[in-house]
Amino acid sequence: MKLLMRQTRDGAVELIDQSPPRPADGTLSAAIAGVGWGTALLWYMRTLAWVWVGKGLFNWAIVLGAFPGLGDFTRMALSLQATIVAFACFNLLAAVGLWLAAPWGGAIWLLCAVVESASPFLNPRAASISPSGALINAALVVGYFLLSWRAVRARA
Repeated sequence: MKLLMRQTRDGAVELIDQSPPRPADGTLSAAIAGVGWGTALLWYMRTLAWVWVGKGLFNWAIVLGAFPGLGDFTRMALSLQATIVAFACFNLLAAVGLWLAAPWGGAIWLLCAVVESASPFLNPRAASISPSGALINAALVVGYFLLSWRAVRARA
């Protein structure tokens, strides 16, 4: 809540509410505004951190052969092997950074999400996710940018 104190012509002091108008109750925006956009961004990043831990561990499970139904890692195309190993490392690193809400964590996560989203379209043989997974990654990136934008606007 932003209040401005000013003096009227007759000498009285009045408070003027300069906070942005709140959305109608019962909407998602009202619920998020109630806890704060910065807090919502923090929990979004922490939720993404758990998802990216799962993705990193899944990639390591493929490398170690825990899922034989997905194929033998040593017989996969070399470009796919490189992609899986790179994301096995970077996804876990991004997850730690996201959990800590560190700027480098968001940057590494954005890099991972964008590269992983582009891979099915640029080189399908080296893609570790499907095109539908790429669209989900793109939606998560858009959600991150929207929450970041709203959090910065709420601080100003």
